Amino acid sequence: MTETTMAPSELGVRLFTPPPADFDPFTADQRELLVHGFPARPDQDTERPLYTQWKRRVSRKYTRIEPVFVRNTDKVHGPMRGPSAEPGQLLAAHKANATSTNWSGSAVFAAAGDSFKWVEGEWTVADPADPKGGKTSYYSSSWVGIDGWGSPDVLQAGTESSLVNGVKKVYAWWEWYPDFEIAISNFPISAGDTMFCLICATSATTASIWLTNDSTDQSVSFAITAPSGTTLRGNVAEWIVETPNVGGSPTTLPDYGVVYFDDAQALANSAGWIAGNTGTPLTMVNSGGTALSTPTLKATDLLKLTYNDV
Repeated sequence: MTETTMAPSELGVRLFTPPPADFDPFTADQRELLVHGFPARPDQDTERPLYTQWKRRVSRKYTRIEPVFVRNTDKVHGPMRGPSAEPGQLLAAHKANATSTNWSGSAVFAAAGDSFKWVEGEWTVADPADPKGGKTSYYSSSWVGIDGWGSPDVLQAGTESSLVNGVKKVYAWWEWYPDFEIAISNFPISAGDTMFCLICATSATTASIWLTNDSTDQSVSFAITAPSGTTLRGNVAEWIVETPNVGGSPTTLPDYGVVYFDDAQALANSAGWIAGNTGTPLTMVNSGGTALSTPTLKATDLLKLTYNDV
């Protein structure tokens, strides 16, 4: 069996204590926010864009779901494969000519000696369609994360939009590679829903994940621990559409149409707030070099990803 329902403690996950009815995140101290599963409050002066987003999110009345986790040992997401040039060269040119066989999106690199501790983004869950490529199954994931290009670890969370033997599968998941995908089986997600994800690295081996479905006003939040022997490098933050590995083999991208990543923002320890469109754009290509998914950097924190009908 590849899919196993696991208790949070078996996965190194800690669930948060629900807040009391009169809990006010605007007056609570940072410790109280973390105890009750709220993101830490950014500084409203030095981290204004993040604070504005934080204020909008904590003001919204979400119904909290206590997550049920399913570990899928047949599926793994993992690092970016097949860069076409060094990140610094591509960033200087500011062109969408970095290529990968499994990632498409934007990757922002930390300066030497700096590291990322926070990444967030909002996207619409893709509705996967058969591109008539002669395959029986197609897989795609939309996610935000830290690491995975120039580092062996990836801390990531997002949504899956796949066609498996003609059946659509749409769900939320997280992964701290090199461990496997962990699906959240009781968090309702549908194609077309608007999702938001915030990942806060609290140390090199611990992090908090906050996922919301803004179309249903539901949320999940929990703290996780890195797999044994893994530490967060923090060298890069990213907003990605990906084809995962299933059964140890690469998969084929479905026709996902268009995915927009909005509120694409990251926070570095020294540099502070960084916008998602200042990074290195990544085009997903097949083995022959044909572009399958192309990024377009739009506004400061807006990224457009387009499936190429090839």
